[in-house]
Amino acid sequence: MKDFNIEDFINDYNEAQMVVIGIGSQLTSDKYGEISAMNEIITFFNNYLDKKNYFIITTNKENIFENTEVNPKRVCAPFADNEENGQKQWDLYNKWLSATLNKELLIIELGEDFNHPNVFRWPFEKIVFINQKSKMYRINDEFYQLPENIGERACGINKNAKDFVEELRDMLLK
Repeated sequence: MKDFNIEDFINDYNEAQMVVIGIGSQLTSDKYGEISAMNEIITFFNNYLDKKNYFIITTNKENIFENTEVNPKRVCAPFADNEENGQKQWDLYNKWLSATLNKELLIIELGEDFNHPNVFRWPFEKIVFINQKSKMYRINDEFYQLPENIGERACGINKNAKDFVEELRDMLLK
């Protein structure tokens, strides 16, 4: 597993053709105190996302993208969406994922636990294993470990996802 370096993270983001972000339970409004604080963070990073071919998937049960500028067609929230929209977005997400094969793909996993590992935690590991042009960052203060078979193209960061996102924002504001 490679060591974490924020400059490498930013460089990997800039070089990626496609970016997928998985948002887990460490990034919820109850961790932020208010949904407006979460919306502020999401809106800040939307300026960077708009320059990329990206998709966001979340296992959160609340709609953390409501009242943000994030394109709703680029978000899959299977536990927050109504059944019809959830299935439509899930299909769109899987179609988008299939187009990432053999592309410079950056996978960012933020604060996912093991309540729903089959939604993106395990699939992300499999994608990195198969796509030799992909890189992955798993940010989690408890479950940051990675399987050995994705080795040098993955980095597990032992840090709370909320703290990481705020530190990255503060660094980018300098």
